[in-house]
Amino acid sequence: MNKLFSSLLLVALLAAGCKKDDPEAGLPPATHEGKNTGGCLINGERFVAAEYGGSLLSNPTPALSGGFAFGSVYYVSLNGQYKGQRATILLFLRTRVAGIYQLNQNTQYYPQGDPLIILSHATFTISGSGGEVYVTDAQHTGQVTLTRMDKPADISAGTFEFTAVSTFDPTKTITITSGRFDRKQ
Repeated sequence: MNKLFSSLLLVALLAAGCKKDDPEAGLPPATHEGKNTGGCLINGERFVAAEYGGSLLSNPTPALSGGFAFGSVYYVSLNGQYKGQRATILLFLRTRVAGIYQLNQNTQYYPQGDPLIILSHATFTISGSGGEVYVTDAQHTGQVTLTRMDKPADISAGTFEFTAVSTFDPTKTITITSGRFDRKQ
Protein backbone atom coordinates (compact mmCIF):
# COMPACT_ATOMS: atom_id res chain seq x y z
CA MET A 1 0.00 0.00 0.00
CA ASN A 2 2.86 2.35 0.86
CA LYS A 3 4.51 1.68 -2.55
CA LEU A 4 1.21 2.38 -4.32
CA PHE A 5 0.82 5.68 -2.45
CA SER A 6 4.42 6.67 -3.23
CA SER A 7 3.94 5.82 -6.92
CA LEU A 8 0.71 7.84 -7.12
CA LEU A 9 2.37 10.77 -5.38
CA LEU A 10 5.30 10.64 -7.81
CA VAL A 11 2.95 10.58 -10.83
CA ALA A 12 0.97 13.53 -9.42
CA LEU A 13 4.13 15.57 -8.85
CA LEU A 14 5.43 14.83 -12.35
CA ALA A 15 2.10 15.81 -13.90
CA ALA A 16 2.07 19.07 -11.94
CA GLY A 17 5.63 19.82 -13.08
CA CYS A 18 4.66 19.47 -16.76
CA LYS A 19 2.29 22.44 -16.65
CA LYS A 20 3.29 25.11 -19.17
CA ASP A 21 3.72 28.70 -18.04
CA ASP A 22 0.75 30.90 -18.92
CA PRO A 23 2.24 33.63 -21.17
CA GLU A 24 -0.36 36.12 -19.90
CA ALA A 25 0.79 35.56 -16.31
CA GLY A 26 3.46 38.27 -16.56
CA LEU A 27 1.23 40.88 -18.20
CA PRO A 28 -0.14 43.78 -16.15
CA PRO A 29 -3.85 43.51 -15.36
CA ALA A 30 -6.32 45.26 -17.67
CA THR A 31 -7.12 48.22 -15.40
CA HIS A 32 -8.54 51.67 -16.17
CA GLU A 33 -7.22 53.84 -13.35
CA GLY A 34 -4.30 55.68 -14.99
CA LYS A 35 -1.58 53.30 -13.72
CA ASN A 36 0.66 53.81 -16.80
CA THR A 37 0.91 50.10 -17.51
CA GLY A 38 0.57 48.09 -20.69
CA GLY A 39 1.47 44.86 -22.36
CA CYS A 40 0.46 42.14 -24.79
CA LEU A 41 1.59 38.93 -26.43
CA ILE A 42 3.59 39.33 -29.65
CA ASN A 43 3.45 36.07 -31.58
CA GLY A 44 2.71 34.42 -28.23
CA GLU A 45 5.66 36.03 -26.40
CA ARG A 46 5.15 38.37 -23.47
CA PHE A 47 5.77 42.10 -24.07
CA VAL A 48 5.45 44.48 -21.12
CA ALA A 49 5.72 48.22 -21.66
CA ALA A 50 8.70 49.55 -19.71
CA GLU A 51 10.71 52.76 -19.55
CA TYR A 52 14.15 52.49 -21.13
CA GLY A 53 17.20 54.56 -22.00
CA GLY A 54 17.99 57.99 -20.70
CA SER A 55 21.19 59.54 -19.41
CA LEU A 56 22.42 62.66 -17.71
CA LEU A 57 21.60 64.57 -20.89
CA SER A 58 18.31 62.96 -21.93
CA ASN A 59 15.16 61.61 -20.37
CA PRO A 60 14.27 57.93 -20.70
CA THR A 61 11.63 56.78 -23.17
CA PRO A 62 8.46 56.31 -21.09
CA ALA A 63 6.64 52.97 -20.97
CA LEU A 64 3.52 54.62 -22.43
CA SER A 65 3.20 57.87 -24.35
CA GLY A 66 0.66 59.63 -26.53
CA GLY A 67 -2.80 60.87 -25.69
CA PHE A 68 -5.45 63.17 -27.09
CA ALA A 69 -4.13 65.08 -30.10
CA PHE A 70 -4.88 66.78 -33.42
CA GLY A 71 -8.44 67.73 -32.40
CA SER A 72 -10.08 64.37 -33.13
CA VAL A 73 -7.41 61.73 -32.55
CA TYR A 74 -6.27 59.50 -29.74
CA TYR A 75 -3.01 57.58 -29.91
CA VAL A 76 -0.94 55.56 -27.47
CA SER A 77 2.54 54.07 -27.81
CA LEU A 78 3.64 51.09 -25.73
CA ASN A 79 7.43 51.07 -25.53
CA GLY A 80 9.64 48.28 -24.26
CA GLN A 81 11.95 45.39 -25.14
CA TYR A 82 11.17 42.55 -27.55
CA LYS A 83 13.77 39.87 -28.26
CA GLY A 84 16.47 42.11 -26.79
CA GLN A 85 15.60 45.14 -28.96
CA ARG A 86 13.66 48.32 -28.28
CA ALA A 87 10.16 47.97 -29.68
CA THR A 88 7.06 50.16 -29.98
CA ILE A 89 3.41 49.35 -30.52
CA LEU A 90 1.37 52.35 -31.70
CA LEU A 91 -2.43 52.46 -31.64
CA PHE A 92 -3.76 55.41 -33.66
CA LEU A 93 -7.51 56.00 -33.47
CA ARG A 94 -9.67 58.58 -35.13
CA THR A 95 -11.83 58.97 -32.03
CA ARG A 96 -11.83 60.37 -28.52
CA VAL A 97 -14.66 58.34 -26.97
CA ALA A 98 -14.89 54.89 -25.40
CA GLY A 99 -16.06 52.09 -27.68
CA ILE A 100 -14.94 49.29 -29.97
CA TYR A 101 -12.91 50.32 -33.02
CA GLN A 102 -11.87 48.19 -35.99
CA LEU A 103 -8.41 48.42 -37.55
CA ASN A 104 -9.33 47.25 -41.04
CA GLN A 105 -8.64 49.93 -43.65
CA ASN A 106 -5.77 50.75 -45.96
CA THR A 107 -4.23 54.02 -44.82
CA GLN A 108 -0.93 55.76 -44.38
CA TYR A 109 0.49 55.15 -40.94
CA TYR A 110 1.45 57.68 -38.29
CA PRO A 111 3.83 59.53 -38.32
CA GLN A 112 4.41 58.97 -42.07
CA GLY A 113 1.04 60.40 -43.09
CA ASP A 114 -0.88 63.54 -42.20
CA PRO A 115 -2.57 62.88 -38.82
CA LEU A 116 -5.56 64.94 -39.91
CA ILE A 117 -6.48 62.49 -42.69
CA ILE A 118 -5.03 59.07 -41.85
CA LEU A 119 -7.44 56.44 -40.53
CA SER A 120 -7.37 54.26 -37.43
CA HIS A 121 -4.53 51.72 -37.50
CA ALA A 122 -1.85 50.01 -35.43
CA THR A 123 1.88 49.60 -36.02
CA PHE A 124 4.74 47.60 -34.53
CA THR A 125 8.37 48.67 -34.94
CA ILE A 126 11.59 47.24 -33.59
CA SER A 127 14.98 48.96 -33.43
CA GLY A 128 17.67 47.60 -35.68
CA SER A 129 15.16 46.59 -38.36
CA GLY A 130 16.32 49.16 -40.92
CA GLY A 131 13.00 51.02 -40.83
CA GLU A 132 10.72 48.00 -41.22
CA VAL A 133 7.25 48.67 -39.81
CA TYR A 134 4.40 46.21 -39.33
CA VAL A 135 1.04 47.88 -40.00
CA THR A 136 -2.63 46.93 -40.05
CA ASP A 137 -4.57 47.25 -43.32
CA ALA A 138 -7.69 45.86 -45.00
CA GLN A 139 -6.29 42.31 -45.03
CA HIS A 140 -4.37 42.41 -41.71
CA THR A 141 -6.89 43.62 -39.20
CA GLY A 142 -7.52 44.10 -35.53
CA GLN A 143 -9.61 45.76 -32.90
CA VAL A 144 -9.16 48.24 -30.06
CA THR A 145 -11.67 48.51 -27.24
CA LEU A 146 -11.38 51.82 -25.42
CA THR A 147 -12.78 51.13 -21.96
CA ARG A 148 -12.11 54.57 -20.51
CA MET A 149 -11.53 57.89 -22.24
CA ASP A 150 -11.59 60.56 -19.54
CA LYS A 151 -10.19 63.80 -20.96
CA PRO A 152 -10.69 65.89 -17.78
CA ALA A 153 -8.73 63.32 -15.73
CA ASP A 154 -6.33 62.62 -18.65
CA ILE A 155 -6.89 58.87 -18.22
CA SER A 156 -7.33 56.42 -21.07
CA ALA A 157 -7.47 52.64 -21.02
CA GLY A 158 -8.35 49.77 -23.28
CA THR A 159 -7.59 46.41 -24.79
CA PHE A 160 -6.35 45.50 -28.26
CA GLU A 161 -5.39 42.76 -30.67
CA PHE A 162 -4.28 42.82 -34.28
CA THR A 163 -2.32 41.19 -37.05
CA ALA A 164 0.02 43.47 -39.00
CA VAL A 165 2.08 43.03 -42.16
CA SER A 166 5.65 44.14 -42.85
CA THR A 167 6.14 47.20 -45.03
CA PHE A 168 9.25 45.46 -46.45
CA ASP A 169 7.97 41.92 -47.07
CA PRO A 170 4.22 41.20 -47.49
CA THR A 171 4.79 37.56 -46.50
CA LYS A 172 5.89 38.57 -42.98
CA THR A 173 3.26 39.25 -40.32
CA ILE A 174 3.10 39.58 -36.55
CA THR A 175 0.11 38.79 -34.36
CA ILE A 176 -0.54 40.76 -31.20
CA THR A 177 -3.07 39.40 -28.69
CA SER A 178 -4.18 40.00 -25.10
CA GLY A 179 -3.16 43.67 -25.37
CA ARG A 180 -4.02 46.14 -22.65
CA PHE A 181 -3.03 49.65 -21.62
CA ASP A 182 -3.90 52.04 -18.81
CA ARG A 183 -2.47 55.55 -19.21
CA LYS A 184 -2.49 58.85 -17.37
CA GLN A 185 -1.09 61.73 -19.45
